[in-house]
Amino acid sequence: MRGMTDHLPFGKRVRFYRRRRGLSQQQLGQLLGRSEDWVYRVESGRIPVNNVKMLADLAQVLRVHVEDLQGTPTLLEDDGRHAGSVPAIRAALMQSRRLAGALYDDREAVRLPRLALEVNEAWGLYQDGRFARLAECLPGLLADARLATRERSSGSERIEALRLFALTCHVAAVLLRKLGETNLAWTAVDQGDMAAVEAGDPATVLALRRGVAHVQLGAGMPAEAVNVTLDAADGLERDWWLSTPSALSLYGTLFLNGAVAAARMRNRALADHMMGKAQEAAVRIGGDLNEMWTSFGPSNVAIHYLALALEFEDIQLAADLAPRIRTAGLPLERRARARLDVARAYAEAGRTDDAADELKRAYQAAPEQIRAHEFSRELVRRLHKISRRRDVQDLAVNLGAIK
Repeated sequence: MRGMTDHLPFGKRVRFYRRRRGLSQQQLGQLLGRSEDWVYRVESGRIPVNNVKMLADLAQVLRVHVEDLQGTPTLLEDDGRHAGSVPAIRAALMQSRRLAGALYDDREAVRLPRLALEVNEAWGLYQDGRFARLAECLPGLLADARLATRERSSGSERIEALRLFALTCHVAAVLLRKLGETNLAWTAVDQGDMAAVEAGDPATVLALRRGVAHVQLGAGMPAEAVNVTLDAADGLERDWWLSTPSALSLYGTLFLNGAVAAARMRNRALADHMMGKAQEAAVRIGGDLNEMWTSFGPSNVAIHYLALALEFEDIQLAADLAPRIRTAGLPLERRARARLDVARAYAEAGRTDDAADELKRAYQAAPEQIRAHEFSRELVRRLHKISRRRDVQDLAVNLGAIK
């Protein structure tokens, strides 16, 4: 169904899929535990659905992917060579040379130090919000990383090759989830997880388990994401998470992701418990670091407290937390996402101009990311309806929310 309703605003997409299922507004409301009037207001664009749990519930009841309701992100330009396209990334993830086509033909193995540098550069592109450029690099990087594992059958070089392949799969997975390609993201993170386990490096294993939970969240599987989080933490050697700044960062980020999953299960106690674990790790670190591209520290913990307030629809708390968010020094991707959540908080609190200003700043900083995010277009549609500001109209056009 992807692509059929991309031109429609969110409410009309809901109406399209509701009618396809043969449901009345009253029946859909009953399945969701909501009123018929609530469904009417959603479909008419009078109220937003900017809670991820409700979005997932809607998708499940309507028997579509969450991405179908969100609309396909306009992230990558296809110039005919497929240099940065999803088909090229899919081909690179194919383990068979025959399935992958010419990508592996006459390809020479890359030295591991060079490969490590390229993996680091790929994560840098992701954190800089340069998603189209990352997509262009990923097919070749995935091919090089896979060939590295085939060229080295044993010893420390084998372990390093597996580790680098796992981390390449991880960055591929987080990008693919941004693109709305959840199934392909799962393929990437699953291959990466298997490589991490074979490598036996605890840090890489933990990074990939966080990646697994991250993809499960994108697939509307919060309970599974919680289980992966708890199992990954339980599987660590005693006090390993205290051993290095990287270990603390990975441990803390794991629980940040788990807290969001718990919130989407509406389990406030578990979400608070996981945030407490992340907070403890952040206090021990004492500042904002970017160990293994985690962007972890007190600032990221604060950002997630805001995200959880929005998940639980605690608007007053979200509005109180929003002006306290500090993102200086964090990677661009984190800063832009934080601004989007601040904009959402202000919008829910009725602070239209503040919401518009924050969303505009987020778009100016990371246009690819904000143009693709599940809530940005719906938010700017709402703002456009109630604001007469010309820059809000321009922003709505730039985000593809209106024509």
